[in-house]
This record gives sequence, C-alpha cells and structure tokens, in this order.
Amino acid sequence: MRDLRTPLATAIGLSLWLGALPAPAQQAPLKMTLFGQPSVNNDAIWMAFEKGLYQQEGLDVTYRLFPSGTTAFQAFQTGQGDIVMTGDLPSVQYFFRAKGDYRTIAVIERDAKGYVAVARKEITKPQDLIGKTVATRVGSTGSWFISEYLTKNGVDPSKVTVKNLDTQVLPAALCGGDIAAFFIWQPVGSRTLEICPDKAHYLTDATGYIQGYLVAGARPEWLASAQGKDIATRWLRATIKGRDIAEKDRPYLMQLAQGNMSTASIKQLALAIIKSDAFTKRGTP
Repeated sequence: MRDLRTPLATAIGLSLWLGALPAPAQQAPLKMTLFGQPSVNNDAIWMAFEKGLYQQEGLDVTYRLFPSGTTAFQAFQTGQGDIVMTGDLPSVQYFFRAKGDYRTIAVIERDAKGYVAVARKEITKPQDLIGKTVATRVGSTGSWFISEYLTKNGVDPSKVTVKNLDTQVLPAALCGGDIAAFFIWQPVGSRTLEICPDKAHYLTDATGYIQGYLVAGARPEWLASAQGKDIATRWLRATIKGRDIAEKDRPYLMQLAQGNMSTASIKQLALAIIKSDAFTKRGTP
C-alpha cells in the first residue's frame, strides 16, 4: 500500500503556511470633495450619505455646504472641490466665465416647486412689486426666476430693484421690512414663514417660470483622468440611487429627520425639507 503520510504532512504544512500569510489589503476608498447647498433638491445626496451608498461605491466623500451654487463656484474656481452641485443658470454662467474649464456631467433633479417667491403680506400680485425692492442671490437661478416672473406677468423688470443677499440673510431682511419679497429655493421660504408668519406668505413657486434644474459639474481635466472618470462614475451611480430612495420613501425621510442621522448638517437639512411646502409637491425629474 502506498504510504500517504508524507504527502498528507506536506499538504497540512502548506495549508498552515498559507493560513499564516496576511490577508490581501483592502483597497483604500477613493477620496473626493463635493460642493453642495442646503436646498430641498439636494436630498438625493444626503440620502446617499445616510444609506452608505458612497461607501458601497468605494468612495470617501467630503461634503461642503455653501449658501448657494454661485458661492460654491467662487471656491471651485480657486481649484478646490471635485464635483459641484448648482442650479442651471450658475452652471452656464460659470462655463463662460471659466472659458470652458467646466463640464456639466448630469442633471440630478428638476424641481420647479422647490423654488419659491416669499413676499410681505401686502404684496399679493406681481404688479405690487413695482417700485419695490426684492432680493435673491444675484447670479443664482433666483435671478432668472425674478426675471421670468416679472416679464411673464407684464411687469417691466427695470421698475423693480433687485438686491443681492445670501440665502441665510433673506428671512431677516423680509421679516424686518428691508425687502418686499425674495425669490429663492426651499427651505428658505419655509424658515421665513416660521420666523414671521404674520408678515410673510408664499407669492408663487417657480412652476411655469423656470424648470429648477440641479446639475452636477466638474473640470474637464479631472474628468479626463482615469481616476477622475472612475470617481465621477461611482459618485453618479450612488447619487442616482439616493435620489430614487428620497423620492419613493418619504416615511423613511421623516424617520431620518426625526431620528439620529450620521451628519449634523444633513439632519438639519432633512428637518428643513419635511417642513417645507416643497416636501409634498416635488417635480418630476
């Protein structure tokens, strides 16, 4: 009979030696910096964070919030950030200002109801704004909203003064009587009605005036690199999944907002979203 002891001992020794080898190192996540805004149409992004979708794609995403896309572009132009989320008008303006050093890579949302005009109670129709001062973040999609609203309602835009204010200043300016109205995205409107419900009301949303696109963009050189293309593809895949969850699972959205979310700034945004009128009146992407 053949002696199997030597081959068996060799096999056992080999298996023990292989077991002692260190496990292959897990691939480090790909790092990227994302610029965004605290607006209702960014819910796809924070849902992707909360569900761990970016981690599942092997990404380590740093999320920086700016008052507006116009402000985000100011930092982006200095070389900071990899992907920037903005409205459609700022993205077009930046493309020309940067002489083509920018590419829109995806439309994430289309949400006209997420843009609102909030006015003092005495302002009830477009004509009431003649001779008055309104505000927005000049250069943002809010500027386009004002122009379309006035023009389509037969009001000469030159008869209305437009003041440039950052989003966080708008509620106090309206409640204090410094402006007659502002045109901006939610949840700024809902916050204002919480602060001074006796002085402010919704004049209109952007339905019929603008589409309210949220777009993602990046630098062509970064997108052309192997790593940049890989990161952008993974990020887009995760964000689209986050958008689908945010649109279909409103009870989960409320559960997150009322519970413990992983990122404090994202929790604040979630609370603002469910208090916002746009929460139940989202447009179709």
